[in-house]
Amino acid sequence: MIFKEKTRMSKLAQRARGLARNEKGAELIELAFIVPFFLVMIIGIVDFGGAWAAHDQVAGAAQSGIRVAVNNFNDTTNPQCGGVPCSVQAAINTSISALNNANLPTCGMDPANITATGASFTWSDSVGCNGGTFTITVARAVPELDNSSGTNVTVLTTQVTINYPYAMTMNMPTLGYFSNTFGPYIMLNRTVTMANLS
Repeated sequence: MIFKEKTRMSKLAQRARGLARNEKGAELIELAFIVPFFLVMIIGIVDFGGAWAAHDQVAGAAQSGIRVAVNNFNDTTNPQCGGVPCSVQAAINTSISALNNANLPTCGMDPANITATGASFTWSDSVGCNGGTFTITVARAVPELDNSSGTNVTVLTTQVTINYPYAMTMNMPTLGYFSNTFGPYIMLNRTVTMANLS
């Protein structure tokens, strides 16, 4: 009777050990399925965090460029710097320097390549970068309505627009915040407008 009881107990112990081994195996399989999704989520968070920071740096570069551009807006009729107004070249130089200071690659953009574009008093510089096209545009004499005095007054302003392709680590959707939803890069767009100083 005691022998039968011991045999029965050892069989129960073997079954319990077998179940424990099976549970550990199941846990390893579950872990193997969960870890890749967890890693993708972590990399995605880091990737979008970098894109968000780059968006702020592009905005800062546009603001730096426009501060330079509005100081000397009357040189549009007297271009002294290779057929381009010097203030436009200085504004683009300042934007490029701000991006370089933020450790965003400018892909060799050279302000010497600035060209007039379709709109009057508009100049642009662009270069291939991160799989897309990096562009800085300076538009002068842009009319804006100002009603801060109670009446509508047209004020001539300057606009600096930066379109910057930010290289993504992963091919992921951007949830509609940025303009490009899929691809090796997302396009960070920023336009800053400021009244010309008189």
